[in-house]
Amino acid sequence: MLLNNYKKSAILILAFSIALVSCSAKKGVLHSKARIPASSKIGIIIDSPNNLKNVVLVAFMKKGYQVKAVNASDLYTFKDVYDITDLKKLSYDISGDTVPTVEKTYENMYKLHVYNFELSKVSFLKQIRDEWDVEYLVLLDLKDWEKVSWARVINLSTFEIDFIENYPTGYTDNIETITNHFITGISGK
Repeated sequence: MLLNNYKKSAILILAFSIALVSCSAKKGVLHSKARIPASSKIGIIIDSPNNLKNVVLVAFMKKGYQVKAVNASDLYTFKDVYDITDLKKLSYDISGDTVPTVEKTYENMYKLHVYNFELSKVSFLKQIRDEWDVEYLVLLDLKDWEKVSWARVINLSTFEIDFIENYPTGYTDNIETITNHFITGISGK
């Protein structure tokens, strides 16, 4: 009987812990270093179908932002440019090689891809700023209800993040309400 009570207590503690962790994973986060004026020249990167991108772009334009065409789909589809499935699996046959050889291969791949990616990212952000005349880059990920949508704004003159928010999407939210929520946070209005 006493052991049974310990099992029930352990199960309740475990269930409470899981519930607490899942609630904290959906917690909203907000930091705003500076407000982005409505007349600013912005580029918006969002990975959504074109009809949903149009809703987001129109919402920003209606609020007075000068939206620049920086999405890949403004010119062509993302699949025409890059196939992400090529990078999803990296395999290496270690049956005939020693562990140091595998470690060296991994280290070289890290340097080649990750380090070069960081350098390419800086170069790309400068290109967006200088050649496309963009002041702020807005990154958006919009999710269905019970998930977390997020937004980041990168100031392209300083390369610092001026705004960041995780927004727990509610049941009544849709793409317009989520976008308008972020625009309010970004603009301060």
